[in-house]
Amino acid sequence: MTRKIKRVAAVVLISSMLFSGIGASASGLEPQISRSSSPELLLTEEGLNRVLLKEDEQRPEKKDGKVVGASMAGLSQALDEYFAAVSKRTVSVSYEMKVARIASEEIAAKAVVLDQYEHLGIVVVDNYLNVREKPSLEGRIIGKMLNYSACNILDTLNGWYYIESGEVTGYISADYVVTGDEAVKLAMEDAKLRAAVNTEALNVRKGPSIDSEVLTQITTNERYEVLEVLDGWVKIALGSYEVAYVAAEYVEVGYSLVEAIKFEPVSEATLFRQNVVNYALQFLGNPYVWGGTSLTRGADCSGFVQSVLANFGVWVPRVSRQQAGAGVAVNSQTLKPGDLVFYGTGGVVNHVAMYIGNGQIVHAISESRGIGITSMWFSTPMGYRNVIGE
Repeated sequence: MTRKIKRVAAVVLISSMLFSGIGASASGLEPQISRSSSPELLLTEEGLNRVLLKEDEQRPEKKDGKVVGASMAGLSQALDEYFAAVSKRTVSVSYEMKVARIASEEIAAKAVVLDQYEHLGIVVVDNYLNVREKPSLEGRIIGKMLNYSACNILDTLNGWYYIESGEVTGYISADYVVTGDEAVKLAMEDAKLRAAVNTEALNVRKGPSIDSEVLTQITTNERYEVLEVLDGWVKIALGSYEVAYVAAEYVEVGYSLVEAIKFEPVSEATLFRQNVVNYALQFLGNPYVWGGTSLTRGADCSGFVQSVLANFGVWVPRVSRQQAGAGVAVNSQTLKPGDLVFYGTGGVVNHVAMYIGNGQIVHAISESRGIGITSMWFSTPMGYRNVIGE
């Protein structure tokens, strides 16, 4: 099956799942939502008018098959607002047909992600799945895949898949991977609009203006979820920052899936530090909850590191701003696994993470991403502290 045919098949598959009540109109040319559809699909005309206004203002632009500009972010946001305004009142058939068309355009844009995978596999786990160098539980760990991470399956060997995902190529247990229509369904549900930086360092600003305050810098190592696309600017989700904007000319915006994270256990750390890091990694994929301290039910950034360290008898204050004064200061050259890395703006700390080696950190990132691994340079660090003492 060619990738184009696969993409079309995916659009048909997902459309049928989302709009089980949609059928051909009498003319056979336009879709319509059946009057017997679930009330969840029938919304107020006021909410619908907002959607259609945004749709007219933000039609999808495509360049080399990719969605660019203020297109799908606007449509996606409009649909979110539309479905949030659910009402039992019905709307006219013409409105319903337009809703179906808008949704179909978003589905088609999401389906482009399937072009990246010849044989798509989606990982389904509670927290994470190890990627190994060899098809054995004794194989060296070279990466980790969170729930719903995508991969291209290259080969099958005795209960293992040989896969490629992001920058990682290795073996994963086939027991935790779905394929076929189920993989396509999950991929389409989880595909999100993200921005990939195409320059070495990019300023993140407080507002959509070159004159706005610089909050931090980000690098090419990460993808950032897109919240809104404006004229020349992209609003992104970035850790604990409430608002964060980057210049659109320095990012590539498109739908993408979560992929494997390159990871290798650090051998030069002491056993105690290795144990701290390994314990923290057990909670990958668990939720971010503001004000939370539970490693399973949800924690924010400072609650996460506080609870991890407390398990080993190491006490730090509750909030990141106070944690930044705990222990002793170190620098990026002397940083060891288990040390804390701090982020913020205007000299004020507002985020904390735990260093795990090889330039990576584990932290409670955001509500949309939960607890995960990123480059320590996902944002510019403000400081580093050794609170373990070794």
